[in-house]
Amino acid sequence: MVFRATKQAWLASGLVLAFPVLLLSIPRGAGIFLGAVVLAMLLGWRGMGQTMARYRSLLVPLGLAILAVLAVSIASKLLFGLRWSAIDNPTRALLALLTCLLVLRHRPDSRMLWYGIPLALVSCLLIVAYQFLVLHDDRPAAWTQPIAFANMVAAFGLIGFARPGHLRRDHALAWGGLAVAGAVLVLNGSRGAWLSLAVTMVPLLAVRYRRIRLPAFVGMVVLLAALAGALYALPGSPVAKRVDLVGQDVAQFEAGNADTSTGARLLIWQMAAKAFEAHPWTGIGLGQFRQLTQALPACQVSRSHQFCLEHAHNDVMEALATMGVPGLVAVMSIFLVPAWLFFRLLGQSRRQADERGECLAAAGLAVVMSSLIGGLTQVTMAHQANIVFYAGVIGLLLGLAAVQAKYPRADGVENP
Repeated sequence: MVFRATKQAWLASGLVLAFPVLLLSIPRGAGIFLGAVVLAMLLGWRGMGQTMARYRSLLVPLGLAILAVLAVSIASKLLFGLRWSAIDNPTRALLALLTCLLVLRHRPDSRMLWYGIPLALVSCLLIVAYQFLVLHDDRPAAWTQPIAFANMVAAFGLIGFARPGHLRRDHALAWGGLAVAGAVLVLNGSRGAWLSLAVTMVPLLAVRYRRIRLPAFVGMVVLLAALAGALYALPGSPVAKRVDLVGQDVAQFEAGNADTSTGARLLIWQMAAKAFEAHPWTGIGLGQFRQLTQALPACQVSRSHQFCLEHAHNDVMEALATMGVPGLVAVMSIFLVPAWLFFRLLGQSRRQADERGECLAAAGLAVVMSSLIGGLTQVTMAHQANIVFYAGVIGLLLGLAAVQAKYPRADGVENP
């Protein structure tokens, strides 16, 4: 990749390096990253017009997807007379466009992202291990909401696994990062992140080992499945505890008790479906899902029940219940449009035989896939850290992959 040896380029490279650490291991790191990007945009606005024109085919679809989210969110705010704070988290989707522009303009070194991920994963493992072993926290998550934290850890583990290079050191760093991410997730206990990590890493094996044959690929998948089974069978395994709990919760739900982790989700998904049936085009209002749970008699007496939740714990159900069909289309666009852009960049990198570009694009697809799976049990825009992470990492990877596709060199410096 060609990157510019200017002060702005070095600062941008430093921001790429710091991104994983800020999101996983620093209190309020998401806000720090958001502020840093905005400040960098204000300081380096000159030349942005040329950059936008040069990468128009990338920026226009991304911008339209973000515009769709903002338009539907503002329309819902106006229709239901909500406070402007209701659109706070949706507006943070703009970070994807700002971050992408920043990367396209200053062309930071993409290697910085793969340097930062091991630091972030190891540091957050130390943090959650301390919280679990010393503070006896059942769901350690550093300083972030547990499910949002787990989804970020899974995504960073996958990006690290997609790093370029075929030396033993490269493979060791890739598998080592994935193992550290897995250890963090075991301590954290978020089952959705376990699923997203396990499912998404399978297609990434073809990126990690480009010349792998089908028998070897199947053998690796079988070995990974056996490892998962061993983790489950291990005496006192937290994996077995969390997995078995799903069946127990479902049984209790069928018996009429929804006051469990899984039962609460089943109940609120039923409520979301009924809300969508009643208001298919407008929903009940952006961020107003709590109205449904607050109307439950049990929640009027006490908010301590597990089903007295603020959102639907599912991206699709939340969008349908609160913003109707337009909301679902808008929310899905911030996943599917980047996926299409990454897929297009992946094809271009393969035609150019550009390994680093292929790794960047594949990492972007992995983030989208893992986020979609994570969104089955979480709402991406419900937590600031979650939406800042998703928007930030999508902007970073799109920008880095696009620059790499335009300047497909392994390393190098372009004169400003």
